[in-house]
Amino acid sequence: MQTYFSKSLFSEEKHDQFLRELAVSCGTSIEFRVAEMPIFVNESMRAELCQSAIAIAKMCRDHQQHIMIGNPIPLAYNVPNESEKPLFCVIDFAIAMNEDGSLTPKVVELQGFPSLFGYQLRFAQSMKHVYDLHDFTPFLNTFDELEYSSLLTSALIGNHDPDETCLLEFKPEEQKTLPDFSVIEQLTGMKTTDIQSVKKEGNALFHQRNGKWIRIRRIFNRAIADELDDNSVKLPFNWYDDIDVEWAGHPNWYFKMSKYTLPYLSHDAIPGSHVLSDLKQIPDSLEPFVLKPLFAFAGKGVIISPDHSDIEAIAPEHRSNYLLQEKIRYAECIDTPHGSNKVEIRIMLIWPEDQIDPQPVMSLARTGRGPMMGVRYNNIPWTGSSGCLFG
Repeated sequence: MQTYFSKSLFSEEKHDQFLRELAVSCGTSIEFRVAEMPIFVNESMRAELCQSAIAIAKMCRDHQQHIMIGNPIPLAYNVPNESEKPLFCVIDFAIAMNEDGSLTPKVVELQGFPSLFGYQLRFAQSMKHVYDLHDFTPFLNTFDELEYSSLLTSALIGNHDPDETCLLEFKPEEQKTLPDFSVIEQLTGMKTTDIQSVKKEGNALFHQRNGKWIRIRRIFNRAIADELDDNSVKLPFNWYDDIDVEWAGHPNWYFKMSKYTLPYLSHDAIPGSHVLSDLKQIPDSLEPFVLKPLFAFAGKGVIISPDHSDIEAIAPEHRSNYLLQEKIRYAECIDTPHGSNKVEIRIMLIWPEDQIDPQPVMSLARTGRGPMMGVRYNNIPWTGSSGCLFG
């Protein structure tokens, strides 16, 4: 695994050109920091990432009845007609270092929720074009761009007219992921609908297309529960209503395949994890641990170096919503002109109903030199959002 373009390949002018091309191809500006380089991943690491992601996703599905203690889904967000498996899965791996110096992936978090399946394709296309990297692919399997677009369209649209489907989001024009929404429309024809603007009649939902109210037959949900709660959003429908609609990724999997499941999964890539309320005694030393809220998004609320006062500040009745996880020692494995970076790689999977195994299709990478890899925590040169290229 490496990055750092040689001086003959990288220049500030080329990076500016890349950013311009990326924004044009996405159809909107990019409001988060995009790193100066892709992450080049060799075949052995690609295979290990994919195998681990497939195994962990299947564990989450196969052991739901055994690993769940209670129900992680808040009553207000418990959607009827749950699917047997998540249509979309994303698993974030930190690249860590073994004692022998070799690199290994370790799970940071996982969710049965979609990610930037459109934007990451445009990132790779622009990077390959500007830097003449046409011998590399962004895909984790043998897909070409046409095959990938076809699978994504089938997963999102199903058998419906695109106007009868929607990407559902809260205030989409204000989201930093707006470029992804734009590319999803380019690739599949599925447009975005503000979740506050839908209309409910009986057990059906409607949205406006070309000045007319059109019934929504299939929904690609991107609205995050904690963001809706944080903004006290009053919706035109209840999540628990038995609405006559197909879900392109059932919303319940946002909760069911999450940090909530980590303590109940056994895999070499998963660090030791404990639900805070299950611990009979808090360890004397918390240095080896990270404290995480179970359902917060984009790293919000994570305490990298907790102390006992952080735990004491959590009321006992709320401790079931927190995880104490063994700290991952990130490898400083990415060379840059400003020093060595750490990296997280998100494996993005699509799991069609008629397939036994989920398909790893695309990746997302975040790289930085600080304690956390999220884009909001890395806003200095040669850090930020990136993607993987496989040779």
